[in-house]
Amino acid sequence: PLKRAACYPDDPARHADEEVRAALEAVGLSHLKDRLDQGENWAQVLSGGEQQRLAFARALLNKPDWLFLDEATASLPEADQERLYALHKAQIPRTTVVSIGHRESLAEHHAKRLRWREGTLVPA
Repeated sequence: PLKRAACYPDDPARHADEEVRAALEAVGLSHLKDRLDQGENWAQVLSGGEQQRLAFARALLNKPDWLFLDEATASLPEADQERLYALHKAQIPRTTVVSIGHRESLAEHHAKRLRWREGTLVPA
């Protein structure tokens, strides 16, 4: 079910349906909020951008200490990337976010930046 996919790896029973719906709405997936009990292979049903939005909703629900994002917004327009990163900063401010990506605009969402140069990570 979608609720399980949204809450993973957490137990979906730990999250009220309204909490999950609010997370889906916050990340731009409001068209899915009435399908929480629907079972699908969501990796095949959702577009790449929708899968990325679902991953952001999952982080909002699980509130991890650390969040590692690898090209987490590559399938989304930059304006949506800005909104999702701002949303995370506002709703889970204690989460340390480590992003790997090719967009220069990611830099503004991080206090430190490293660049891979000749086989070594160096401050950018």
